[in-house]
Amino acid sequence: MRKIVVETSIISNPYVGVGEFCLNLGEHLAKKANELKEKYDVELYFIVPKGKIGCFGNEVSYIELKNKIQVFWQLFWLKPDLVHLTHQYAKIKYYNRGRKCLLTVHDINFMYEKVGMKLKRYCSNFAKKIRKSTHISFISEFAKKDTETYFSLKGKPNFVVYNGVKDLTISEDYRPDFATKIQSSYLFHISSLLPKKNVHLLVKMMDYLPEFQLVIVGNWASNYAKELLQQIEKSQHQNILSLNNISTQDKAYLMKNCKALVFPSECEGFGLPPIETMKFGNPVFLSTKTSLPEIGGEEAFYWEDLQPEKMAKIVKEKLSTMTIEKEQKIRQFAQRYDWEKCVNEYIDVYKEILQLN
Repeated sequence: MRKIVVETSIISNPYVGVGEFCLNLGEHLAKKANELKEKYDVELYFIVPKGKIGCFGNEVSYIELKNKIQVFWQLFWLKPDLVHLTHQYAKIKYYNRGRKCLLTVHDINFMYEKVGMKLKRYCSNFAKKIRKSTHISFISEFAKKDTETYFSLKGKPNFVVYNGVKDLTISEDYRPDFATKIQSSYLFHISSLLPKKNVHLLVKMMDYLPEFQLVIVGNWASNYAKELLQQIEKSQHQNILSLNNISTQDKAYLMKNCKALVFPSECEGFGLPPIETMKFGNPVFLSTKTSLPEIGGEEAFYWEDLQPEKMAKIVKEKLSTMTIEKEQKIRQFAQRYDWEKCVNEYIDVYKEILQLN
């Protein structure tokens, strides 16, 4: 029996992109567990946070992350054939006890966010993870090219597997508690509310879009988020609503009913909210930075110039061109990002690494 260990301990934080990725990857891989056992004599193990044993069902095995030393010894005795580190933040010195190790790289945003000794430390840790991995996968062509610009893959086999994006569903009569605060014509933004997301530009953009409301969702605890709140309070037009982290149902409600998602981020390895919104047939406005043009494709709208007044002008112009046919094209384009397809591609990668027929 071959053993594949998949690191998913970050599912304890589902409000970040990597946490959501691991949750969906685990759920869809677990559905393939019986097939992997019967066809390839492969057993799946998941490293999960404390209290999460059983979260992916009973057809897979679990390693509970009570402490990292315990995980180290469990993997030592298990001797897995492959360990899949599902993101670049995993503590590889504890997890790479398999004969083969696959590292999935989502982005190297630290190259643009860190400076000085912090940047040096991040670079050193990331280079070590590449060195200790036998295979590398990336969630976009951009993430691969960006990594190769700054780091050597040392000839290691590598793959590009696009993320799946879950189809968010919601009943017609569902109304969240905050629905009474929302206007009929609103723009939507959801993110971690970090400087790289450029949310301050959206706040300023609303000076030129008084006919719209902007709904912003995220974690408002950071210093940047607190500065945003101050900026919102001083806003000339009181047409901005701030909401803290919300449920999946609430997110689906906002994405389904918005006029558009506005997402001027400068650092994305993939960009999940744009595709989630496009699956409802709604338009998205993106920056032309990093992976967003690759992921959003020709059916997204783009800001070539991240200047608030010009951004507002683009929003007005493009929304006036929306038709039912355009909505259908947007929805059809977004369906290419499917979790079934994504997981099948990861299984193909596993099979290639382990040379399974």
